[in-house]
Amino acid sequence: MKQIHSALALVVFSAVLAGCATTEAQAPKAAAPAATAPAAAADAALTKAVTAALGKEAQLSGAKITVAATTDGAVTLSGSAKNEWQQYLAGDIAKKTAGVKSVKNSIKVD
Repeated sequence: MKQIHSALALVVFSAVLAGCATTEAQAPKAAAPAATAPAAAADAALTKAVTAALGKEAQLSGAKITVAATTDGAVTLSGSAKNEWQQYLAGDIAKKTAGVKSVKNSIKVD
């Protein structure tokens, strides 16, 4: 009889633990999409701001520079420039744009 009570207590305890583990594992999944939506909107706004800043610079005319990616303030520039000065200037302008934390300059010089 004592063994039956011990076995039953073990089964109940295991079920409780399994239920708790399932609830905790599901909670972060539900919270993740809500947390990424504002970050995605901020990244899109930063991409737009850097693109606008690059477009205002007359010395970059003829360069084909795009903001390839923006993630948490990290901006990646790609495309082509006529010379090293345009490549440098685009990176410098991107770095000075509000909200930019880092710049990866992958612009190729033609």
